[in-house]
Amino acid sequence: MSRRPPHIPQRTPVFVGCEGESEAAYLALLQELALANGAHVHLHIEPLTPGAGDPLARVERAIARLDRLRGRRAPFAHTFILLDSDQLQLNRDRADRARREAEAAGLTMIWQDPCHEALLLRHLEGRADRRPMTSPDSLQALQRDWPEYRKPMTRHDLRRRLDLEAVRRAGGVHPDLAQLLAVLGLG
Repeated sequence: MSRRPPHIPQRTPVFVGCEGESEAAYLALLQELALANGAHVHLHIEPLTPGAGDPLARVERAIARLDRLRGRRAPFAHTFILLDSDQLQLNRDRADRARREAEAAGLTMIWQDPCHEALLLRHLEGRADRRPMTSPDSLQALQRDWPEYRKPMTRHDLRRRLDLEAVRRAGGVHPDLAQLLAVLGLG
């Protein structure tokens, strides 16, 4: 009698464009938590720097990368882009174009307000409602509560401090992030 190989469910592909190494490590941590939580998803993490300075340039680069990937793999079930909101003030017209182009391409925008360090701060116990106004303020506040934090952190560095409870805490006060967490089975 021959044994039938076990059925392994195919992972749902999810595209996430991001600004750089710090965000890519954070997304890798989310992937790890999703798999440990039994989700059958695969994050295709696409750092969009160097060379893409403002939200419009990053959205355009994400759309170009999605177009290149479309012919070579299964279609993405969901597409996201993780951006710092502090960049919005630099040029309102380009920021508005970024929103329109992302929407037309089906990219869900996740705004880190004002930056990645502020998003990380909201993961920490008792800090979910913290809203630093600037990127330097965010880094200072994060390092006050997490003295070991250095930029960029690796997935392993992040894992020492952030767990599923911390991720859910941040998702509870960050609706954009909550959408990604729901797709990953972490919401």
